[in-house]
Amino acid sequence: MNKTITWEAFYNLSEIFIAPLNLIWFIFAGAITYQNFHYVDLINIVLCFIDVFLFDLAVNIADDYFDYKNGKDEHFLTVTNTIGRMHLSLPAVKKLMITMYILSAIPGIFLVMRTGWQVLLLGIIGYFFGIFYTAGPKPFNATGFCELIVSVMISIFIIEVGVYIGSYNYAPFTWKVLLTTFLKCLPITFLFFATQLANNTCDLREDLINGRRTLASYLGKDRSIKLLKILTILGFLTPIFLLIFQQINWIVALIVLLTPFLWKNLQVFFNNLDKQKTYLLFIKNESLYFTIYIALFTLVAIFGY
Repeated sequence: MNKTITWEAFYNLSEIFIAPLNLIWFIFAGAITYQNFHYVDLINIVLCFIDVFLFDLAVNIADDYFDYKNGKDEHFLTVTNTIGRMHLSLPAVKKLMITMYILSAIPGIFLVMRTGWQVLLLGIIGYFFGIFYTAGPKPFNATGFCELIVSVMISIFIIEVGVYIGSYNYAPFTWKVLLTTFLKCLPITFLFFATQLANNTCDLREDLINGRRTLASYLGKDRSIKLLKILTILGFLTPIFLLIFQQINWIVALIVLLTPFLWKNLQVFFNNLDKQKTYLLFIKNESLYFTIYIALFTLVAIFGY
């Protein structure tokens, strides 16, 4: 049993290689803020990004820790889970998890000092869902709400908070700003929900053995695939709806032209749900869409097309 957490172990536990993806949410939030007010508090945005970045690492470590602690399937415990695969000490991983949670709160404290109690409250809400996504006797990731919570918290809540702190003390965060930000997030939300459902559909057998009842386990494989297709189509085509209701520029709406090409690519996954062989293809195509969507939106917001 390896009691020392090496860089290799930290790299795999925290999944730091995908954590920088958090930056894209704050680029989007900053772009929405700038489009609304022609102003954005970059210091607040950066502090919030660092907080979420570190918190995401902590949540990923906690995910491995509690999955291993509560796991029942021998293959999962010894091959799939990082702790078992790398023969790591459970107390050492727990210590690392707690340390990362504490570290993540530091930039959050500075952010609250620059803003107010409302941001503290929003932070508490975010930490609650993040921590109990994996912790406790019945974590969110073992329930039918797993996919919904992840997609809403990441693709809507974080961006709404980003807009709020980006315009703090400069412009009021009205119900109109809240609603229009929500609408602009919809393409990302549908696609992010789809990626979570795809992941849990691939892990369906393993999750059931380990006592996790996600939405995929309630729907079953066939209905999960049908819902995956519906969510993906909604994500791909929602920009048309947003253009009609003047929430995005026509340049941003051009993203829908990618739909037939990406849809064709996704058939490989729909026809063979395999975590090792085809899931990465699904992630790449879904991520490509919302990354380009955010990039186009940001360019339009900055240059005012």
